Amino acid sequence: MPGAPAPHTTLRRARRWLLGVGVSLVLLASVLVLLSISLAGMTPDWWRTIRASDPETIRAAEAIENDLANVIYAVRAGEGDVWAVTLRAPDANAWLNTRFAQWLANADAEFEWPDEIRDPQAEFDDGLIHLGLRVVRGEKTQVLAASLRPTFDDQGALWVSVESISVGRLPIPSGWVVDRAGDFWPEVLPARLLEDPTAMRILDALAGRAPLDPEPALDLGDGRRVRLLDLQPEKGRLRITCRTEFVED
Repeated sequence: MPGAPAPHTTLRRARRWLLGVGVSLVLLASVLVLLSISLAGMTPDWWRTIRASDPETIRAAEAIENDLANVIYAVRAGEGDVWAVTLRAPDANAWLNTRFAQWLANADAEFEWPDEIRDPQAEFDDGLIHLGLRVVRGEKTQVLAASLRPTFDDQGALWVSVESISVGRLPIPSGWVVDRAGDFWPEVLPARLLEDPTAMRILDALAGRAPLDPEPALDLGDGRRVRLLDLQPEKGRLRITCRTEFVED
């Protein structure tokens, strides 16, 4: 029978084996890093290219805003009239990219749209609302996206649960983001946005600490108000159910 290998031979083999394992791990880590960088630099598969200055985009945004206003202010049969309207994703994106910033400024005089935030987008799927925006910091650009599930509690408050979050196409565990929201948001959002009360209320809602809207109702100024009852995202569409109520003096 051949004799056992000399100790120095065994040691060389072990070194070669360890070296091979080490090189393999380094190569694997490098591939994963490159893949994550590549995925983080991409846009979600539902992302669209929206040209805010395009006359067609502007006309679509104005048309959907006027249509929704007409539906909201329509004269209805009586107290407690429940009605619904459907919003298409392309119309929502046209409005988000041309009218949303001005609408926020009108709703909150202290809110100032950050220059670093661009291209807000939405897509609707079965039970989910996908939201995304482009964050620009110097020469670095990333798309931050989240998939939200809207729900209403017994008091009618609107809540959202975060089903998934991604930077580009790189998924990030939503539970980790929610649990460490105070650490995550400063890494991806402009500091000025994190100092804005309106933005912080939205981030608190995304973290599950508060409802997105504790009383989702719009006072029409004519003795009526419209209360949001339900949001049903479907493939490419959002069905919005409301109730028109009379306001008691």
